[in-house]
Amino acid sequence: MINKNFRSWRLSYGNGILAILFGTIAILFPGITLIGLAIYFAITLLAGGILLTISSLRSRKMLPNWSSMLLEGAIGILIGIIILARPESAAAFFIVIMGIWAMVIGLIFIISYFKLSLPAIIKPFHMIIGILSVLIGFIIILNPFESTRVIIVLIGIYAIGYGIFSIINARKGYLSARY
Repeated sequence: MINKNFRSWRLSYGNGILAILFGTIAILFPGITLIGLAIYFAITLLAGGILLTISSLRSRKMLPNWSSMLLEGAIGILIGIIILARPESAAAFFIVIMGIWAMVIGLIFIISYFKLSLPAIIKPFHMIIGILSVLIGFIIILNPFESTRVIIVLIGIYAIGYGIFSIINARKGYLSARY
């Protein structure tokens, strides 16, 4: 006899297959994947901006702050259009911010190595992680386009691992649902 959980395990199995497919595409075609994600983000901003603009105009008699909603919607539309016009540049911008973040975190780890009294086992790791973070951040900032591709490939590897994990769990759930 098949119980109610059978359907949810089938969905998990399908989710795993889609994750593996996405991961494979990300690894084989990181540029296309990145542009696709940027376009998806731009369309989301555009749709949200349009809905917010319409909502603010419809409620201008009821809401005292309708003009700030209108401005927010207009900015969303504008940013969405800019990203659609140059999706590669938008992706590189986000990657540069990640590089700056990595450098700041690295500097925090290096400072903590000198300023904090850490256990002897942990202290060297602060310096190693700090130096690696600063170097990786610097490399990302110097060449954001190539760094972007590496990050997309890492996302692809993660997606494949997640997909395999989902399929294994779905298989276990399928077997337990059937018996």
